Amino acid sequence: MDSNEQIAFNIIANSGSAKSLYMEVLNKCEVEEFDSIDDMFKEAEEYLIVAHKTHTELIQKEARGEETKFSLLLMHAEDQLMQTETMKVIAQKFYKLYKKGL
Repeated sequence: MDSNEQIAFNIIANSGSAKSLYMEVLNKCEVEEFDSIDDMFKEAEEYLIVAHKTHTELIQKEARGEETKFSLLLMHAEDQLMQTETMKVIAQKFYKLYKKGL
């Protein structure tokens, strides 16, 4: 496995972990179980930070003139990262709405 594949898998794994936590936040909001949600947001953010740092390393590598081969795997990794960012915003908004009692 080359370094670009390792980078892609790192982004996918960390984004996926964060996205799963954001989905769980939505599920807990639906049943009004708010106790652990703040901790879930913190944990998800830790995963997302790792994914973003890894992504930034890839961008910096290319900016230094090192070749970055396009691959479906890398495109999937970036797609997962952006989906997770969207899920984060949705989870935060729903949490605020549910806490207010809609």
